[in-house]
Amino acid sequence: MEVPTEYHGREQSFLKHRVLKEYLLRWGRKLGSLSRRGPLRLWYVDCFAGPWSSRSPSLEDTSIHIGVHALAEAAATWRTAGHDIEVNAVFVEANRNAFETLRDHLASLGGPVKTYALHGEFGQQVDAIAGLLCADPAFIFVDPTGFKGAAMSFIAPLVERRVRDVLVNVMFEHINRWKDDPREFLREQMREFFGLEDGNLVPGLSEAELFELYRENLKGRCGLKYAADLAVPHPTKDRTWFHLVVGGNHHETLHVFRDVEISVIATEAARVRDSASKRRHEERTGQIALALDTAAPVDRRFEAKYRIDDASLADLLIAALGSSPRRFDGVWPALLEAHHVTRAQVAHVARDAEASGRLMIEREKSSTRRPLPKDADILRRLDPEDPVARSSPP
Repeated sequence: MEVPTEYHGREQSFLKHRVLKEYLLRWGRKLGSLSRRGPLRLWYVDCFAGPWSSRSPSLEDTSIHIGVHALAEAAATWRTAGHDIEVNAVFVEANRNAFETLRDHLASLGGPVKTYALHGEFGQQVDAIAGLLCADPAFIFVDPTGFKGAAMSFIAPLVERRVRDVLVNVMFEHINRWKDDPREFLREQMREFFGLEDGNLVPGLSEAELFELYRENLKGRCGLKYAADLAVPHPTKDRTWFHLVVGGNHHETLHVFRDVEISVIATEAARVRDSASKRRHEERTGQIALALDTAAPVDRRFEAKYRIDDASLADLLIAALGSSPRRFDGVWPALLEAHHVTRAQVAHVARDAEASGRLMIEREKSSTRRPLPKDADILRRLDPEDPVARSSPP
């Protein structure tokens, strides 16, 4: 994959923006379907808009540009079909110089997205944002440069409505550096960021433990039903740069998020990291690297750290079923929350488990074939000694 020159040296931002674009585009298209019932307004909110490190005169390498254009593209899908859909975007920025650049840029934009620029700290603008959103569907993007000013208590009022998704950039590199620092002002910032009501962040938490804590508190403090995260790797070193954490109240949040993760982090990241490594080699040695397509089809780091084989996923699915029959959409969301798998992967594993006699799928529509389970289909765990299981064809 060709990484734009504006992102050279900060390929992690390119991957972050790829996730943002793909998620927002799919979110907008899914929510845009509500316009078939009547007029609809969709919102994108960028709580730390900048622009900060942009190298493009047109700000194409910023979340500002990506958010506006992804929302416009999503709306076009339904507008061309004759549906009434309005799209709006809110951008919050505290720095005076950055805000002036932001305001001027928004004023120069055409297109269908109506934009609002708010000057001030995110926490100071929560009431203003909520007043603009009213009860409309909204996608909230929280992307601080560190962790200061991104308190969970600021996010909560913006996602209390049912049709709201939030995507938070959790800067692991920064948090890992300061999470055990005893200074009180840092302890307070950590408490606010992680939504801790009682006591400080427990010392010595691992990367996995930190993000489990953040996900659970995001759900608990913000009243969200689902939360999941993905790791954005350092472009040339074998370590995590930051995590993107999503939260929402509909299981489609997880469905879209994991599909985007596989598309961008598990696949595109391999080529991005390969391209960055070649460029570093050329800068260090002065020798031009051969233009060979050597990147693996799946990023090796993702494969080693997160990939679950079908046999293990089948065991997790069977365990999740327990002893009572459950709808398919009552099972797969928990697997997607806890593991880096897609709904399609779980569906294929369920069908394979049916073929091997480990479970039964009661489908809404009878068929001589065995299609992948749909959300309303009932999954029932089978005992290997059960006659039904023994008679199940291979």
